[in-house]
Amino acid sequence: MAIQNLFVPRARIASFDVVLRLEDLNNVPPLNGLFYAKWKCQTHNGTSSRVPVVNCEVLWSHAVRVSVDIPIGKDGLLAPCELRIAIRQEVYSHMRMKVGALTVNLSEYARLSGSSRRYFLQECKLNCTLKLSISITQTDGPDNFAVPPLDRSMVLTDLNDIITSEGNTRARDTASVGNSMSSQQPSRRTANASSSSHSTTRSATTETSQSRGLLPIDNTNVRDLAPFQRSSRKNQQIVDDVFAPSSLPL
Repeated sequence: MAIQNLFVPRARIASFDVVLRLEDLNNVPPLNGLFYAKWKCQTHNGTSSRVPVVNCEVLWSHAVRVSVDIPIGKDGLLAPCELRIAIRQEVYSHMRMKVGALTVNLSEYARLSGSSRRYFLQECKLNCTLKLSISITQTDGPDNFAVPPLDRSMVLTDLNDIITSEGNTRARDTASVGNSMSSQQPSRRTANASSSSHSTTRSATTETSQSRGLLPIDNTNVRDLAPFQRSSRKNQQIVDDVFAPSSLPL
């Protein structure tokens, strides 16, 4: 038990089994030497193996399992439990340089069954990110506590999370557009039916007006409209009389 927990009643202390896994360190330039991680949580501490840089990446897969006791405040909020990690570079077995550091509050992950995230390193000039997996299980003590909000200032969102989020957003947008289009289709159908009915009415009205305007013509009145036909009849009668057989000389 940590020293700061000695003055806290046992009824306000929750015990947890913590499994940590230092996965890898990426965005590392091709430097000489070996990289390793040192960690500390309450009374526990340790060091990972020393690994060289391969393809701008340092692979550890270093697993740690510890038990921690975290007090519960009078307000019901779980007190901080810091995990401190320091990344170092070793050159020629005698020269050690600090690459960066990371501090994680394990109390923020007490309600999560498991978490695997990539974090920015603090005090790092190489722009490296550390992938860390955290799994916390309560083993003893009261469970009616609240956890502090997750600090995302040092968390790097993975590309897969971005793609999944964008895909979900596009799917929701597509579904909303489809719903709006389906809701507009009945109104469009009604408008089309109304316009077609109006077109039918207008065509029927036009046909009726045209049929009324084209009245039948009496052919008997056409003869009276052409005076030259009377003279043509007289001329024809004269021709017939001249060429009649009775009028020809024997």
